[in-house]
Amino acid sequence: MATTLNRVDGRLKVTGAAQYTAEFPFPSTAYGVLVGSSISAGSIRSIDTSAARELPGVLLVLTHENRGKLGKMPTTFAEGGLPPEIRPPLEDSTIFYAGQYVALVVAETLEQARHAAAILEIAYDPTPSCVSLDDISLATFLPEQANGDPLQISRGDFETAYASSAVRLAETYITPTEHPCALEPHASIAFWEGDSLTIHNATQWVDGDLTVLTAAFQLPPEKVRVLCPFTGGMFGSKAATPANAVLAALAARKLRRPVKVVLSRPQVLTNVGHRTETVQHLEIGAQQDGTILAIRHDVRTHTSIGDEFVEPAAITSRMLYQAGSYKSSHEVVRLNVMNPSWMRAPGEAPGQFALESAMDELAYRLNIDPIELRRINHASVNAHTGKPFSSKHLLECYERGAERFRWATREPQPRSMRVGNTLIGYGTATATYPGYLMGAVVKVTLATDSTGIRATVSTAGSDAGTGMYTMLAITAANSLGLPVDKVTVQLGDSRLTPCAVAGGSNLTASTAPASNDACLEIKRELLKIASHTADGFTGAHTLGDEFLFADGRLAHRSNPAGSIAYSDLLKLSGRPSIEAQGQTTPIFGQNDKYSFQSFGAHFVEVRVIEEICRVSVSRIVSVFDCGGILSPKTTRSQFIGGIVFGIGHALLEELTYDPQNGRPVNADLAGYLVPVHADVPEIDVSWIDEPDYNFNSVGCRGVGEIGITGVAAAIANAVFHATGLRFRNLPITPGKW
Repeated sequence: MATTLNRVDGRLKVTGAAQYTAEFPFPSTAYGVLVGSSISAGSIRSIDTSAARELPGVLLVLTHENRGKLGKMPTTFAEGGLPPEIRPPLEDSTIFYAGQYVALVVAETLEQARHAAAILEIAYDPTPSCVSLDDISLATFLPEQANGDPLQISRGDFETAYASSAVRLAETYITPTEHPCALEPHASIAFWEGDSLTIHNATQWVDGDLTVLTAAFQLPPEKVRVLCPFTGGMFGSKAATPANAVLAALAARKLRRPVKVVLSRPQVLTNVGHRTETVQHLEIGAQQDGTILAIRHDVRTHTSIGDEFVEPAAITSRMLYQAGSYKSSHEVVRLNVMNPSWMRAPGEAPGQFALESAMDELAYRLNIDPIELRRINHASVNAHTGKPFSSKHLLECYERGAERFRWATREPQPRSMRVGNTLIGYGTATATYPGYLMGAVVKVTLATDSTGIRATVSTAGSDAGTGMYTMLAITAANSLGLPVDKVTVQLGDSRLTPCAVAGGSNLTASTAPASNDACLEIKRELLKIASHTADGFTGAHTLGDEFLFADGRLAHRSNPAGSIAYSDLLKLSGRPSIEAQGQTTPIFGQNDKYSFQSFGAHFVEVRVIEEICRVSVSRIVSVFDCGGILSPKTTRSQFIGGIVFGIGHALLEELTYDPQNGRPVNADLAGYLVPVHADVPEIDVSWIDEPDYNFNSVGCRGVGEIGITGVAAAIANAVFHATGLRFRNLPITPGKW
């Protein structure tokens, strides 16, 4: 049952009481500053550290020459943790990209460390490099799969179906390199007690950090503890265990004192994985009535020199609409840049821009309403897997969204709506994201303290600002029949029960059923105690609807007045507490029977002043189908956050590299533009609250990433409706008019 509730951790955050990684104080903390390469390819000829080491307060200068040996770290996500690059930090003298870490300077104060880092004398032997996807001379490769999914797909006879189509569309769509700029920079504080490592790390996966660090330092898991009670945003960028965490731990071991390393904002934008640029060529063939016969989706992206990261941008075109024939390919280019990584809805966000822009173009060519074209080609079966969707209410999203937006008032012809010198445009697009459940173990403990009965819910999972504390508190409170303020949630500690990464919109789907199962086991145990010790409950062994668990009391429905408090049942049992664990097993978008997918529809109004090429988004209505909603207030926040991401995707965000030195030229929040309050209009968010019990026992699917998917296309489609100009290259900026 959904419960509207303010965030249980909200007061801690707004009062500053919530401590983020860099804010934990430890006696004798030393400060580390990372030094990046000034060339984008080549090798280090020499590093002269003598002047830096002689400065006051300098404790250590760590380079590839004195780093020491590290154990072999994981190289795949399936191993339970992953560094951002296969090659460990400070491994050797080879340089793959500008900004690559070449040293860590540690000093008594941050200022001393910065000064020493600035005077390191490093000589390089540069070699030619490339940071542009436009260089057609670069070597490419065709990866077979990404995350276990095939990338080179052929279904039916595309060439014949496309050639026989009455209407054929063939266009190329480009999305830029983007960066998940979380407000909290990446940070680590590491210290050792004997041969045991404790590290506070800004992360979305403490168990992943545990796996990487135990491997790096060749320690048993019980000798490493990773802590992150609060994460100040991540959007995919904190899923991999960063070099700063490994190097902080190395330095702390050498110095036998705590070492703190916090990235500067330029380092975040240079040395943390980004979303790759994509060049997507789409071909769609359709009959005159709008029925799609064939789709082809060819994707070109980039990765780094030493790693293989693929942005699977065709992940939605293969399944979203009915098409008898389908073909897709992914081609990857190696560039001298930091290894790309996950960014909110990796694959789906750029892929939906291309697909939903193409659908809009097709609708205009066919003279069919864009929503009607999507209805005509609505799919009840996932064409890629052949499996029916476990639950799908996309048509209802179209209907409700169109009504709330007043889509019927739209004049179909481009440039037909204006107020004074301002052109008005309406655009729409479909949103979609898979239902992932990556697994979790949740422990629930019922005990008494000085305030009475209290439940504690704990798991190692991270709350990256998405509302996990609140969701788990609501889930346990509803299940156990307790007020929410009688539930304490513990997160972000590798000593707690195992939990998957806070990514892939999976954490609520993974932890809520596990928490619910643990609570059911506690209720069974309470009933068992009552059946042996409490009047009126003798012989009651089976948990059923005839029993009420409410307000911290157990009662038989036929005799509510004869209830007994949980605290009294604990006393009767002679036990200080009751403890139980629940567990979920992974589901990656499908099982043997169903395809699990969430859906939605965006409707956007833009206002365009042509004289100055200014586009502003004036209104957004979005409706989503993500199964049952457990926490409406935090859910609404997640949807809105994703939509705001989409505004940035469409109009503002682009990380640009200098072709001469390979460095990003706008590596700060003044140059890398993200939406601010003035860019964000009123956003009307609603959802189809229909639980999907085929997916998990509580019927919920994730909501964190679907919000961004389709927004950029809806905005670009609205700009076309307003102006008659089709923008296929994001972001939509004045220089592209």
